[in-house]
Parts: sequence; structure tokens; C-alpha cells
Amino acid sequence: MKTKLDIIGIGNAMVDAIVSATPEEVEKNGLIRDSMNLIDEDQKEFLHRSYTIQEMIGGGSVGNTMFGITSFEGNGSFIGKIKNDTIGQFLMKDMTREGLKFPLGYTSLNTPTGCCTLFVEKDGTRTMSTFLGAGTLIGPEDIKKEDVTNHRIAYLEGYLWDNKNAKKAMKKMIDLCKADQQQIALTLSDQFCIDRHRESFKQLIENDVDIIFANRDEICSMAETSNIDKAITYAKSLGIIAVITIGEEGSLIIHNDAVIEIAAKPVSKIVDVTGAGDLYAAGFLFGLAKGKSLEECGQYGSIASAEIISHFGARPEVKLSTLI
Repeated sequence: MKTKLDIIGIGNAMVDAIVSATPEEVEKNGLIRDSMNLIDEDQKEFLHRSYTIQEMIGGGSVGNTMFGITSFEGNGSFIGKIKNDTIGQFLMKDMTREGLKFPLGYTSLNTPTGCCTLFVEKDGTRTMSTFLGAGTLIGPEDIKKEDVTNHRIAYLEGYLWDNKNAKKAMKKMIDLCKADQQQIALTLSDQFCIDRHRESFKQLIENDVDIIFANRDEICSMAETSNIDKAITYAKSLGIIAVITIGEEGSLIIHNDAVIEIAAKPVSKIVDVTGAGDLYAAGFLFGLAKGKSLEECGQYGSIASAEIISHFGARPEVKLSTLI
């Protein structure tokens, strides 16, 4: 019997293009600040002509998490759709160099690989302008049993719920992974994503999910309250593991009626909060796959998110395995 890999992730495969910006520049481009904005290919090309890209990094929410897991010296696979174009080739090399399996390969014939242009302000606030590109084309035909089984945990990106075919792909993957005795984890991704899909998210969580990741705004949105204590009560009612990140206050891990408080690791200067939640999930999931306690998993997540906000980009500058 083959040894199981740690994590199988599914999400929008894309490259992050990082740009320094001010709030005024963000507003000038008609973007919702400190959130994810969907744009088309023409808008993406306009932004890339108008601003200097400081750095390009393989990304996407679950992609960031998967890279973080490899930095902890974990392993796994990533299900995402890309084209054999410049950005797609960059992403493929980036992923395989880190040791991740990318079973779909170049399966988009015409639609370009997705790209997220990140406007990062001096205080670390980031605004995402996302051209989903080929990522929107993922469907149930892309989910194959031999690719998704033999992992310990399946990790789902909430953003994919916006697309009907991607939703079918996620449901197929859930069924295969549950039959393979995997735990199912879901990141709620974004408050606006929850506003679009609250009821179907609730059904998904109730029926299929063992672990959810959310920040303060997202869990409050799910609970339809602005009161964090009421949101915690809602999280307790789910009867699963709910991981809530609350910025500089750290994080909460809720399991049934227990609430574990994890302090944030100190950071001398916050440079860019891009990927903080994604890397927290990387640490947590890595710990869980290795049989660590929930408190240890939270500590790993806190270590990873502290490292990532101390510099530009959502890729660790040091091996996270050396920090634990």
C-alpha cells in the first residue's frame, strides 16, 4: 500500500503579480479596497501596462497554501487548470520545482492562465484584481480518482463555488475523497463570496466539511452577525473544526464547545498581508496531516502567517520547517 500524501488541494491556478500602490490608485481603478475584485483580460492587460510589476509569484489562494505546505516539508497535489502560455509555463515550473504534483498539466486550449494583480499599500493592505482565466474552466471531467485519492486531507477553495462546472468538480472530488477516508477542509475565501453563496455554503459545511477556515469578517458573514461572540457560538454549533484568524489578535480554533486561543507571533514590521490566511492554513493543515494537536496546528499556522506578512508576496523567504 502506498504511503498517503498530506494534502490534495483544488483551486484557481494563477500567478500573483505584485504592484506597490496607494489607496488613491486603488480607487482610481474602480476597485473595492482590501478585497477581491474580478476583472477581465482587457482590464488585466491595462493594469500591467500602467504599473510596474515588482514580482511575479505562483499563487491563487489554495495554491499559496500548497506552496506553504511544501515549505514545511510536507507534500501533496494541486488540481488547477492552466494554458501552455507564458504565465502557465511559469506556474508549472514553480509548482513542480517545489515538489507538488500538478496532474492536470496544460489542459486549457484557448483561455489564458489566470493572473491576480495585487495592489499592496505601505501598511500591508492588499487589493486583489483577479482575472480567473483558465481556472474557471475546471469541471467534473478534470477530477480523476487516481489523482485525488491517497491523500490525508482534501482542501477546497471557496472562490471556485462561483462557477457551476467548478462546483460540480468540487462535489465529485468531495465524494471521491470521503470514500478515501480523507478529511474535507474548506476555506471560505472572501466575505463577498459568502454573500453570494451563504445558503449553499451552509449546506456544504453541514453535509461534507470537517474543517473550515475563515477570518473574522467571513465567520461573522456566515453567522449573519457583526458580533464575534455570536459568530463563535455559530461556529460551535457546526460540530466541526472551525479556524478563525483575527489579525494581530491571533486566531481561534473551535472544536465542539472548546475554544483554543492562539496568540499572533510578533512581527517587527508588516510589509504585505497577502496570503496571511493562506499560509496560516498551510501550517494548520500540515500539522493536522502529521497528527499534531489542534493547538500545535494553530502554532504552525501562526508561525507561517507571521513570516509571510514580513515581506512582499505570498511565498516564504525561509523554509518554514526551520521555524518550528
